Amino acid sequence: MNKTKTTTTNTNRPAEFDARVMAYLPGLRRLAAKYVPRPYRDDLVTDTIMYALDRWQNYREDGGMWNWLSWNMRGIATNAAKKAASQKNRAIFVPLTHHDSAVAPSQEGYVQLSEALRLVSAHRHGSVLLRRAMGDGLKEIAVDRGTSVEWVRQMEVAARAELRAAA
Repeated sequence: MNKTKTTTTNTNRPAEFDARVMAYLPGLRRLAAKYVPRPYRDDLVTDTIMYALDRWQNYREDGGMWNWLSWNMRGIATNAAKKAASQKNRAIFVPLTHHDSAVAPSQEGYVQLSEALRLVSAHRHGSVLLRRAMGDGLKEIAVDRGTSVEWVRQMEVAARAELRAAA
């Protein structure tokens, strides 16, 4: 006996609503070009359509479909930008493979690296050193911190000296 599993949803979304949303697909693609770079446009359009189909009951005819869809897209893009900005200041661990270095990584090396990063993070100017290591320029860091380039350079020197002393 072959049993098939059926999934039921609580949505009674009319097919006409889906068709109306999909009719705006070309316009949504053009609008996405205003919010995000090319590689992310299709994702933004897809997220907007999924959001609209999931929250179809929030749509009000008096506001117009295009306005509703464009405001949804704007909200999705804004939320993604805020999330990316909050994650920008976090250091991300990228494991090294044997191909990336002359010596294969070991647990001891990982522990030493983790300890060094902990020391840098604990230092009051450690975030400057981490940002410099990730490729940020002195001017960019100075603008973000609201200080002079020279002060950022001095913070970097202090953090490097403390890291060397700890090693």
